[in-house]
Amino acid sequence: MLARSGAAVLAALLSGATSASAQGLVFTRWGSGARAAGMANAFMAISDDGTAASWNPAGLAQLRKPELSIVGTTSHQSVSALGFRSGDGLSVYSPAHSSYQNTFLDFASLAVPFTAFGKPLTFQASWRRLYTLEYRENVSFTREPLTPEGPPPVRMDSNNDALGSVDTVSVAGAAKLSAHLALGLGVNFWRGDWSNEEVASAIRLDAPQPPASRRFREDNRIRGENFAVGLMLTFPRWSVGLVHQSPLRSDYEATASMQSSASAVVAETVAEGTLRFARGVGVGGAWRPATAWTVALDFTWDDWSGSVIDTPVTGRVNLFDGLPAESTVTRDTLSINAGAERLFLGEGFVVPLRFGAAWEPQGGRSPYTLDRVDYVMLAVGGGYNTNRVKLDAALQYRWGSFLHSGNIAMDVSASPYLPAAVGERHHSEWRLKFSLILRLTESEKGRPRPGA
Repeated sequence: MLARSGAAVLAALLSGATSASAQGLVFTRWGSGARAAGMANAFMAISDDGTAASWNPAGLAQLRKPELSIVGTTSHQSVSALGFRSGDGLSVYSPAHSSYQNTFLDFASLAVPFTAFGKPLTFQASWRRLYTLEYRENVSFTREPLTPEGPPPVRMDSNNDALGSVDTVSVAGAAKLSAHLALGLGVNFWRGDWSNEEVASAIRLDAPQPPASRRFREDNRIRGENFAVGLMLTFPRWSVGLVHQSPLRSDYEATASMQSSASAVVAETVAEGTLRFARGVGVGGAWRPATAWTVALDFTWDDWSGSVIDTPVTGRVNLFDGLPAESTVTRDTLSINAGAERLFLGEGFVVPLRFGAAWEPQGGRSPYTLDRVDYVMLAVGGGYNTNRVKLDAALQYRWGSFLHSGNIAMDVSASPYLPAAVGERHHSEWRLKFSLILRLTESEKGRPRPGA
């Protein structure tokens, strides 16, 4: 699967983003919170609670009382590989399946509004788990010959452990420039540390002999910043939100090592360079046809082809496929999120019901199959809200299938562009989110306005 040279070890390291996509990681980076999750992340033109800055920093201007927010997530991912055949058509691989579940803190923030120069202002400090890069996979499968000329039958075992995350610490502020117009700015400090270790072995089934084995480990570190600018137009019946996420510009450090039973030598590569992560642009609209109803629609464009790593070893290559800019197969994407919220009013409390759907295409794809990596997501949520406390929960279910190429054999001379096997990957994930938002003083915010 891996070549012996240090350059090949680093190439395998750079394929980590594509591997993460193959494991079901969605790289779209907009927002947090159970209320937005229940509306399938269609929240750019709403953004009126303590999670506002993660969606549209201009939305902070709608908060007129201090708010403390905490969000937690439980995620369960399943990945299946079906119908994989060798590139030369001489062998077939048995199906493989893995799943993993974890729970983690997703978001925490404090927003404080005040007035200066006669204008309502709000500032927010927050921490967010942007990407959870945690997955434990233990799979076994066999390779069987399809013709007499095919390679011998082999059983392969792989134990792959990933651990780490990419987090952001953010400072954001917003000003209400007029009764209907607000402008916001957020600065995000990215801190990423993650590692991946794979131990794999293969043994022939037709003749007794010692198994071939391989151990691969990678450690990654990023430190960088980007900013987000947002604008909101709000009226009683409708609102519009615009957001621009600047590219992340980060220092990048990586170490990769590989050892196999074929050699006692440990191949190791250390890379230091820069990382540029995609910029994004979003536009959203929300409409309130009646006092208790809100419907929302968001469009997000991401410049994935502009995500690059630049090191002395690799040169300037795309983050997702390791190819130069002029030959990358990574694509830019347009995501669509639609959701609705229905409020049921009680004496001193509100019970919301939310639902939505989304189309979330991903930029990375196999250089060999060129098949699109697209996810569909359905969401539903609810909660119990008062003027002081907002408790919300949401369930999202996401799935996708695509043709994928992978060097899943123990062939140390295999190339990622002439893969050992091609087949179909099926991914599914359910994600359960809980939010707690505390308003630190009484507020009229959240009570439906008569006739609104």
